[in-house]
Amino acid sequence: MRIDRLSVRNFKGFRERELTLHPEFNLVVGTNGTGKTTALDALAVAVGSWFLGVRGADSRHIRSSEVMLAAFEHEQIDDAGSRHFDVQWEHVFPCEVTAHGRVLEQDIRWTRALNTPGGRTTYGEAGDIKRLAIQADKAIRSGQDILLPLISYYGTGRLWQEPRESFKVSDPMRVASRKEQSRLAGYSNSVDPRLSVAQLTRWIARQSWISYQQKSPDRPVFGVVKEAIVSCIEGACDLYFDAALGEVVVEFEYGRRPFSNLSDGQRCMLALVGDMAQKAAKLNPQLGDRILQQTPGVVLVDELDLHLHPRWQRRVTEDLRRTFPEVQFICTTHSPFLIQSLRSGEELIMLDGQPTAELANLSLEDIAYGIQHITNPETSLRYEQMKNVAKDYLETLDVAARAPEEQLADFKRQLSEAVKPYADNPAFQAFLEMKRVAKLGE
Repeated sequence: MRIDRLSVRNFKGFRERELTLHPEFNLVVGTNGTGKTTALDALAVAVGSWFLGVRGADSRHIRSSEVMLAAFEHEQIDDAGSRHFDVQWEHVFPCEVTAHGRVLEQDIRWTRALNTPGGRTTYGEAGDIKRLAIQADKAIRSGQDILLPLISYYGTGRLWQEPRESFKVSDPMRVASRKEQSRLAGYSNSVDPRLSVAQLTRWIARQSWISYQQKSPDRPVFGVVKEAIVSCIEGACDLYFDAALGEVVVEFEYGRRPFSNLSDGQRCMLALVGDMAQKAAKLNPQLGDRILQQTPGVVLVDELDLHLHPRWQRRVTEDLRRTFPEVQFICTTHSPFLIQSLRSGEELIMLDGQPTAELANLSLEDIAYGIQHITNPETSLRYEQMKNVAKDYLETLDVAARAPEEQLADFKRQLSEAVKPYADNPAFQAFLEMKRVAKLGE
């Protein structure tokens, strides 16, 4: 599966918007409020249409809260001639999401829409993707080795939906139901932006128990998933399920830690990569140790840099590309380090500006200024403010030196007020006050 183009109409903050997507990696950037998460939500509706044809799976519908609200202003004039304005908010229909892409080697187009208040999301114009999904569903249930696409959406609150107790498995011998053993179990929570750490822990526990029960090394599928997780966690050497502790443990160069004691950044990346890897393993077990290299799909990640140190931000996109080479990633970020790590300007989707052709050779200052619209990124905002205050202070001194003596008191009071906000920097204040004394006297 791949999304080549997305068009939305009256969806949240987008009146009309079209996005052209790169087949490999996409980074959506923009200031707060420009619609980065909105774009991912619309994409979730698009890729979630696949589940219209998968029995037992939940499709992603357009929610009533996602229909655009428009403000209509009404003017009233009272008897005295005064003007008054009232604002009326109305949902704007139809709310539509249209995608063009490639699904199971076929180029198709499909649309989902919500046309009326209280209505249901249509699927009449999503017939092609539903038909392909039905075919895949039937093939799986008849035991065919069809290649299934990985579909996942990870929101900003992906790690905070479950209590830490859910990271543990009390009885690894009873971790899998029959439903969980189906290949289609790889679609559990696919378009829910929450991430189930409990589900990942149960899968790792089950794989470990099978290896123990069979008195054999880790199965190839489990080995590939472990290698994927470890390769994406900075400093990690190994990962295993500790039956006595009832928890996944990560071994580092400096020691070992249970999942619940990892840092936010480590837990976030382990859970994200682990969830993708174990879902791919469930969906396409016939691929053996080539699961991650050959499983296609679409993965959406909101704020990919969440909790990651800048050093880790510089490598995360390449880690994901290397680990899941056939997956199309569509992510949002505010990080210039992630922007710098892209291979071409075609992978950058700017919601509030024009894209640039080359990114890899741009400095962080160039990216901050040219792409993220930050003036003077080489200095802090406070430092810039202090420079402007000093400039205005010295210009005011020149004017005060030529002013009549009866105005000097007002100028001195004005200059004193200008340096008050910088009481934490006595050297700055002392320098400007010395300039004042030299020109105006005490």
